[in-house]
Amino acid sequence: MKPDQIILVCAQGWFQLAEGRCRELQPWADVKGSALVVVEFAQSQVGVQSCKGKAEYAAAIIEKAVRAEGAVDGPLQVFVHRQIRHNDSSTVLYTAIPLDVWQQFQTWSRRQPDHCLIVPLAGLFLGKAADDQLQVLRIGSQLHAFSAAGGKMHYAGATAIGSDPADLHAPLRTVVMQLKAGGWTGAPKGVRWGGVLADDLDVERGLLGKLAEAGLNDVRLMPHESFRIGDAASASALPQLLDAMDTQAIQAPWLGRMAWLSESYVVPLAALIAVMTVGLGAFAFFSNHLIAQERTALQALQSETEQLRQRVSQVGQANAAALDPEAATFVRQLGFAAVHDPIRMLATVRQAARPGVRVQRVQLVKTDSQAKPRFRVDGVVDGQANQELRRFLAELLAQGWQVESVSPNDGSPGAFAYLLKPAAPGKSV
Repeated sequence: MKPDQIILVCAQGWFQLAEGRCRELQPWADVKGSALVVVEFAQSQVGVQSCKGKAEYAAAIIEKAVRAEGAVDGPLQVFVHRQIRHNDSSTVLYTAIPLDVWQQFQTWSRRQPDHCLIVPLAGLFLGKAADDQLQVLRIGSQLHAFSAAGGKMHYAGATAIGSDPADLHAPLRTVVMQLKAGGWTGAPKGVRWGGVLADDLDVERGLLGKLAEAGLNDVRLMPHESFRIGDAASASALPQLLDAMDTQAIQAPWLGRMAWLSESYVVPLAALIAVMTVGLGAFAFFSNHLIAQERTALQALQSETEQLRQRVSQVGQANAAALDPEAATFVRQLGFAAVHDPIRMLATVRQAARPGVRVQRVQLVKTDSQAKPRFRVDGVVDGQANQELRRFLAELLAQGWQVESVSPNDGSPGAFAYLLKPAAPGKSV
């Protein structure tokens, strides 16, 4: 989800980036609309720490180490931004701040009417594009450098004494020396420089040249977005960095992050639902049209079948004597099948065969060349259910069929076979 505004909190003050303008805010002032708040915490420590043991204990191990160094006083809040796990240890990029400072930011963010989520500055290094790069961020007189390559992470930071761009040359060399002293061997995908809030991009480009002089290759400026600050121009890499960062950078409860992410899918989901609704409507329209066509075709086919059945019956009854014996036999067989519809016969047998009687086969057969065609029903009675068999035969008789027992083809217990003929000649099923 793209926020309505970006708020930057740093040593220089509080700044709001929104609608192409940069405005200075009063600290702890209420804000309207959703916001991502990037904070360079005062009295904090950012670094990369190797932690022995389970990865879940990394925050506690880092807190103990920071306390021992004495860099941050009092109770601590440790943010684990990124963690690379090894067999029996892990490497962690972290930020440690005084607990009371974090509680103050939490209270302020919860007071806002819309989403207001905190992102520690080091969380900006979590974008996937950062892998195999060295990223350097400048915020005022402070430099932050981070690299992740080959399953290792490296961080270095330095502060300039003055505010003049030339005052940053020495801190730049210090940052490079710190990285190399920590085992950093280079960035396969080059170096990317970003100004968190830059007054002049030409100044940033000049600082890039100092990195090249320090022996770093492929040094380029990150994409920056322009903002007006009063009558002057400024630029910031924050919009691009926030778009590319991992959601783990947001320091909020799990439900808060999910609520933030879910709103980014509202518009796409609404569009998808609209497309599906239109598609289903079109499908229903064409389906109804096809059903109507099939229903019309079926009615025409039934009418044609009934006419053919009547014609065949008339031929079998009136004109069979005028035909040769083989043709007459064929006509009589066809007439029987037309008058006594096998499909309807199947329905009759299925209706009569209730639980306890399993019908295996229904055939139209002739016992010999001179006999009339008859229906043969083969089946099995479950167990000793003679009562069910009697009921089955009684149901067939009630439907107008006489039965004659014959030897079943199946020798299993309970098997039966019957020949069926109409109870009255010419009576249909």
